[in-house]
Amino acid sequence: MANWFFYIIALVFYACCGFLELLAKWLGWTYTEACVYFNLYLQYVVLMLSALSVVSVAARMLFQEVTRRRWVVLALTVIYNLPFVWLGAFLYNRYGGMSCDAAFTLCKDDLLALGTHLNIPDTLPYYTEGWTEYYIVNLILFVVLYLLVLFLNWGAKRLIKKYA
Repeated sequence: MANWFFYIIALVFYACCGFLELLAKWLGWTYTEACVYFNLYLQYVVLMLSALSVVSVAARMLFQEVTRRRWVVLALTVIYNLPFVWLGAFLYNRYGGMSCDAAFTLCKDDLLALGTHLNIPDTLPYYTEGWTEYYIVNLILFVVLYLLVLFLNWGAKRLIKKYA
């Protein structure tokens, strides 16, 4: 079972790296620039637009007919968006104003540091200390959580349209 887990992690991680490599070649960037522009900047912009679309649906529903429930829904969607604003401030303060190489290196160091908290047993096959955790943290943040939030925003819009 552990072998399949590591194969899947490696496969998805290298597929993402391959996508970024192709994107870099297509746009005339380096791999580092593609990683920074796509993962740190573009993904955040897409998340922010997705989250703001939830607020816009709630506001549109409120303007159609003002009810207490719709005020509560609008307030909850605004509160829901506060972590996205915080994330943007964090990304800007942490990586903004840097060269792509510096931002990439700092992000990689941050992911390696986060990976130290995973406590993966080093007796598992194909385990490489530091890098296995780096792959997992990278996938959790830039693939799993990203897609999960996009899905939740899509679901929230549907629920607001249907029940608000």
